[in-house]
Amino acid sequence: MKTNIKYTLFTAVCLVFFISCKKEDVPTIDEHPLNYTIQNIPVTSDIPVGAYLYNTASAFVDQNHWPRIIEPHDPENGKIGPYVKPVLGQYKFEDTKEGIESMSKIVEWAKQAKIDFLITPPIKENPNVLYPGNLNKNDSLLANQLGEHINPLGSVNMGTLKYVIAVDIGNFSSGLNNNLLLENAPKITVSGVELTREQRLYNFLKRISDYFKDETYYRTNGRPIIILSNPQQLYTSESKKVYDNIRSAIKEHTGDDVYIIAKQPQWSPSARYTYFFLNGMVDAVSMDNMCNVGGGMWERTYMLSQLINENFKFNKDYMQQNFGIDFIPSASPSFNPYTNSGATVNYNNPVIYKDEATFRERCNVAKMNLGETPMVLIESFNDWVKDSQIEPAQEDYGNGYGTKYLDIVREEFKVK
Repeated sequence: MKTNIKYTLFTAVCLVFFISCKKEDVPTIDEHPLNYTIQNIPVTSDIPVGAYLYNTASAFVDQNHWPRIIEPHDPENGKIGPYVKPVLGQYKFEDTKEGIESMSKIVEWAKQAKIDFLITPPIKENPNVLYPGNLNKNDSLLANQLGEHINPLGSVNMGTLKYVIAVDIGNFSSGLNNNLLLENAPKITVSGVELTREQRLYNFLKRISDYFKDETYYRTNGRPIIILSNPQQLYTSESKKVYDNIRSAIKEHTGDDVYIIAKQPQWSPSARYTYFFLNGMVDAVSMDNMCNVGGGMWERTYMLSQLINENFKFNKDYMQQNFGIDFIPSASPSFNPYTNSGATVNYNNPVIYKDEATFRERCNVAKMNLGETPMVLIESFNDWVKDSQIEPAQEDYGNGYGTKYLDIVREEFKVK
């Protein structure tokens, strides 16, 4: 009997609770804080735009990559590539007539999109040669072409288009870690001259600054820009001192006050790099490809534009308020890890396919998060191996899109 009474009381309490729960108390997707519309931001004055160039050798020479780019889309059989062909075919950057012709076409397309400057693939140090031969020859090839240096094979006709050099800090920092800092790294002897790793860094960037004299080198407010790739790998005991020395070495060599942009890994909080380029006081920070949402992060594929917006807002405010460092938003049309590594290892890595509407959203997210020095970096112009390119694809092949993404860049960031 007592058991029945307890059961009856329990049932009554549950019934009262059920009745008291009104329908309007149940959360809906409409109430989710990320469920908002990315507004179209009208452009009242042209916004400076840069676009990253990539060396296409891995995409078009590696016979594992090329088939995954052009093969028909067939998810049931593990083929989840973009199914496109570049208008230029399997080109590569080189000092040949064909290489100059390919670069000339890219320059023409960049002008069509009203891009202000192209960004070289990251240039590496050559540690075996003293200044001024201390740049990797293949890496510096594009800088020499875009700089309109004398070339017997012809000019790429930059016109009003400019370029900016990206520096491969990650390659330079090989072997450095929290137990082996820049200042304590082993010395090397080059042509009878003993050099510390720190001296090599300043000589490396001093050599990069030689390009600032080119009329086609891009400047913001009169200051030449360099972009540091993987700056979070430069382990130092005192990053502010190192960056001050970089600026001083360049100033003494060229007379220019350099404008340094750190390219930060996507989706990571800027505070993680306090002891690297934030304490180092770079001028600005920009994010890597935000369409690369990371392994297993499928939740980021929903409301992606809103998530990018929140990430940009948070990091922009944090860096400005705590370090006085500016923010430069990036924008990407897509990202496909399958084309790089194959489906067998990438089922866990979400693909962000090209879509005109969502790319326009991400362009507007960039406009919503412009820094004090307005600028946007497009990731990328031609990274076919990750399908992040805006470079034209043949319209009559597969998912070909022609010049659509060049047009979007022009329409979203320039006054019509």
